Amino acid sequence: MARVSDTATFNTKTYRDTVATMRARRERVHDAGERVYRETGRLDPNVDIHGNRRLSRNSMVRDGDHFILKNGIALPIFSGFDGTGSMGGNVAKAFEAIPVIDTMLAGIRHRYNTQIASAVVQDVVDTHPVFQMSQFESDIRIAEQIRLLVPDHGGGDETEDYDLCPTFLWLATQTDISDFYGLKGYAMIVGDQIGRGTVTAEDVKEYLGHTLQTRSMATKAICQALLPKWHIFYVHVGSGGGGSRDFATDWWTDKLGQGRVLIVPDPDLLAEVQAGLIYTTETLDPTESGMIEFLLSGGANKRITEREAREVWKWIKDAGIPFGAQAKLPGYNEIPKPGDVFAHLRHAWPEGHPRASENVTPTETGEGEVAALPAETPTKKTGKPIDWNKF
Repeated sequence: MARVSDTATFNTKTYRDTVATMRARRERVHDAGERVYRETGRLDPNVDIHGNRRLSRNSMVRDGDHFILKNGIALPIFSGFDGTGSMGGNVAKAFEAIPVIDTMLAGIRHRYNTQIASAVVQDVVDTHPVFQMSQFESDIRIAEQIRLLVPDHGGGDETEDYDLCPTFLWLATQTDISDFYGLKGYAMIVGDQIGRGTVTAEDVKEYLGHTLQTRSMATKAICQALLPKWHIFYVHVGSGGGGSRDFATDWWTDKLGQGRVLIVPDPDLLAEVQAGLIYTTETLDPTESGMIEFLLSGGANKRITEREAREVWKWIKDAGIPFGAQAKLPGYNEIPKPGDVFAHLRHAWPEGHPRASENVTPTETGEGEVAALPAETPTKKTGKPIDWNKF
């Protein structure tokens, strides 16, 4: 039987109580993670990725011999933050913005159980582990696990080991939304520099605890391999003009493709940028007024003004983000809905669904198996491969 917490949603009151306790103790956001690392020499298991995977699964509750999809299919949302120098402070900003992004994402909860994971990526020469990532969670554990991340805040050369972030997403994440339905999760890498351009099998084994089946691999190839499963973006924080900014955005555009790199002058609006990216990708014909309404959440999000919401729209539009990319994917309108009833916890399709005959019941030891074929794609209809850069 699924735990109640598996289908729980974020609780703002619990979050506020946590923040109040932290303030009373004069505790900073990452003090909990730093304490664990100092006392044990290791990260907390919830953010230690070495040799581990991260899974985004549909969450159900048992009802007799059946299972109910209470909150919609799982939508994984990943944010990987540069943890070096002043950039490390953006992880704390993410903690502070959790209630805000939860409010904004209410606009897509008729389809999805949003599951959020946060990560830190830094330099292999830094004091703390180069890549750290929380679990995909939908409730207060989102905030609890951000506190367990340990940004290094160190300096050094301009090149960072960002490459290990997409490598982990490629090698060690599994999501029902892509495996079952042919749709994608969301991944946002937040930084201000470039990566190395290549990852080696030696580094993957040492820093991620996984195996790369070749001596080395270009970061561009890894990023392109992610496109069928992730709407992935690089967000360059800071305005500036020319110089390293242009060099970094050009570098990431080469790796990810056009329309996946945007510049955000104000890091305090990162939560709104993430929500805006989701709105414009999930909406077939997004509009400025529609996104402003989404970000302001009918007045519930009082953190930003309408003028700031218009700025977020401009940043996304100027970046050439592929509008409606999720909504244009085959199977977008076929996914199970909240309240649908399933015969098995790991079935992709509910009883009575036109595609229920495709369900595959995994064996007791087959939790990692894909329980159904991906949603029908144009490849079956036209014989041509999908150009994932358009989505």
